[in-house]
Amino acid sequence: MLSGLNLEQKAAVEHFGQPLLLLAGAGSGKTKVLTHKIGYLIREKSIKPHRILAITFTKKAAQEMADRVERMLAIKPRSISTFHSFCVRVLREDIAALGRKFDTKFIIYDQTDSKKALKDILKRFNISPKELDAVQKTISKAKQAYRGGIVEYILALPFPQNQYAEAANTYQRELEQSNALDYDDLIHHTTHLFVTRPEVRGKWQDRYDFFMVDEFQDTNEIQYSLIKLLSARNRDNIFVVGDPFQTIYTWRGAVPENILKFGREFNATEMRLEKNYRSTRKILDVANIVIGKVDRIWADKVLTLRTDKEEEGEVEYCKAAEHDEENRRIAKKIMELASTKTRSYADMAVLIRMSFLSRGLESSFMQYGIPYEIVRGLAFYERAEVKDLLCYLRLMSNTRDRAAFDRVVNTPSRGIGKKAVEVITGNFKTDWIQALQDAGFSARQRVSANALISLIMKYGAMVEEKPYTVLMGLIQGLNYLEYVKEQYKEDHEERIENISELCNVLLSIETKGKTFSEFMEDNLLASDQDRISMGESVKIMTVHAAKGLEWPIVFLPALEEGIFPSERSLESGAALEEERRLFYVACTRAKEGLYLSSAGYRMKFGRTSQMLPSRYIGEIKESYFSFGSDSSSSHL
Repeated sequence: MLSGLNLEQKAAVEHFGQPLLLLAGAGSGKTKVLTHKIGYLIREKSIKPHRILAITFTKKAAQEMADRVERMLAIKPRSISTFHSFCVRVLREDIAALGRKFDTKFIIYDQTDSKKALKDILKRFNISPKELDAVQKTISKAKQAYRGGIVEYILALPFPQNQYAEAANTYQRELEQSNALDYDDLIHHTTHLFVTRPEVRGKWQDRYDFFMVDEFQDTNEIQYSLIKLLSARNRDNIFVVGDPFQTIYTWRGAVPENILKFGREFNATEMRLEKNYRSTRKILDVANIVIGKVDRIWADKVLTLRTDKEEEGEVEYCKAAEHDEENRRIAKKIMELASTKTRSYADMAVLIRMSFLSRGLESSFMQYGIPYEIVRGLAFYERAEVKDLLCYLRLMSNTRDRAAFDRVVNTPSRGIGKKAVEVITGNFKTDWIQALQDAGFSARQRVSANALISLIMKYGAMVEEKPYTVLMGLIQGLNYLEYVKEQYKEDHEERIENISELCNVLLSIETKGKTFSEFMEDNLLASDQDRISMGESVKIMTVHAAKGLEWPIVFLPALEEGIFPSERSLESGAALEEERRLFYVACTRAKEGLYLSSAGYRMKFGRTSQMLPSRYIGEIKESYFSFGSDSSSSHL
C-alpha cells in the first residue's frame, strides 16, 4: 500500500487516529494518496471496504478512484460517490422520515424542469420572467445555507430577494406534489433528516468507520454541515483533501474558508503535497508566479509547486493584432503539433474563460479541418424529442410528476389546450391519472384523455425494469416517428437518429439490469466532465469545466482585461482573487506545453474595441524573463 509513494504521500497514507487536512497542489498525486489510503485502511487497519465513505464532486473522479482501488485490491468498493449520489442513497431509504408527501420513488428535476416550474409560479405572483434566474439563485442559496426554513431565510434577505419568499414556498409545495426534488434538495433534505431525526442520523453514522472528502475547498455551507453530522461519532477518522488555490466555484456556493474551519473545529493535523508530477518546470514557474500574489489571509497556505522533471517544456505568448488572427494562429499551431508523430489532436485542449469565445475557434478549426469537440452540458438529453419520450417514461414511473405531465399532456397534440390543462391541474388530488379522470372534457377531449390514461397505466408497472421495451411500445403507440417527421420537417432525420440512440441507451440499461430511475439519476447527476468523449479531437471548454483534467498541450486564448479577468470581477476584490485562482487552475492543466495569447482588438456589439493584455501576462513577464516578446512571429 505504500509502494511508489513519496515521503509526503506516505505520511498522509499512514496517518491514523486524528483528523487530517491534506493541502494538495495541482498534479501532486492526491488521487493516488486517496486510493492508497483506502487500501491501507483495508489491509493494515482491517476496516471493511463498505465502511469507508469517500466523497468527491464528479462521477468521473469517483469512478477513477473506484477503478484504482479495484485494480489494487481486487475489491469493488461500494462507498465511493459524489455528494449528490450519496444523498440520493440516503433518501431512497429514509425520505419517508421527513414526514412529507415524498416517497422513495421520487424523481430528480433537472435545471429545465425547475425553471419551467418556477416560470409558471412567477406568473401567478406577477413577478417578471426576467427575474427567473434571480429567483432560482435565491432559492438555491437558501437551501445551501441551511439556516432555519427556506422561506424564513429568504424573508431575511434584502430587497428584492425577500419578495421571492412566497414564490419559493409555492415552488416547494409543487415539488412535494410531484414527488420531485431538485439538485439542492438532495443535500438539503438529507441534512434536514440528520438534524431532525436522530434515529436516521445514528443509522448512517454507524454505517461507516472512516470518512474521506476530496476537493474540500469546493464544499459549501451545507456540505460542510453534512460531513460534520455524519462523522460526529468517529471524529478522529476523517481525512479531507483540498487546495484553497483551486477554489473557483464560490459563485455557486463554495466556501474556501471551510478548509480553515475544518482545521480549527476538528483540531486537524495539516500536511502538504507540493511535488508536482504533471507539469514541466516552466509551466510551474508561471503558475507559482501568479498564485504567489494571492490575498495575504491565505499566505501561510500557499503551496509552492516543484518538480523533478529536467525538461523545461514550452511556455509561449503571442499578442495577435485582432481576434480572428489569434484564432488562426492557434489553429496553425495545432496543425503543426499534430503533424508530428508524438502529438495527436486528443493531446490538446483550448480552455476559454467565456463560452462566446468558442465561435471564432470553431470557425478557424473548420477552416483548417481540425477535429474538435465543444464540451458543454446535457446536450443530448436536452433535445426536444429525447426529452419528450423520457418525460413519458418519467410520468409512468411517477404519476405525480408535474413537469413530465405538462410536457406530454399535449405532445403529440391531443386537442387538450391551456384551459383544459388548468382544469386538470385544479382537479389534482393524488396523481395525474386521477386528475385526468376527474376533469370535465368535451367528448373529443375525453377520448384523447382516456388514450393517455391507458398508455400510462399499460406501461407503468414495467417501466422501471423494462425501459427499452416500454420505449419501443410508446413510440409505436404514439406514432411518434410520424409526429417528428411532421413537426420537424427540416431536420427530422437527425431527430429520428437521436431517438434511435435513446433506444440503444435504454436497451443497454435494460440488458444490464439497471432500473429506469438509476439511469435518470446517472444522467441528471453527471457533470460536464463526465460527458467528455475520448475521441481523437481537440477539446474546447471553459476553464471551470476543465478543473481536475489534464492534457499535454493547453492553449489559453483571449487573455485580456475584461475577459480574463472578467469585466464583472474588476468591481470586487474577492472576485478578482477568484479569477487569479482560475488562471492558476488553467495553467496547471498543461503537462508539457502552455500557449498563451491575446488580441489587440476584438469585436463587441458590432464595433471594434481595443483590448489590453491581461494583468497576468504582465506579472509573468516581470518575473519570467525567458517568456518571449509580444510580437515574435515564432510564437504560435
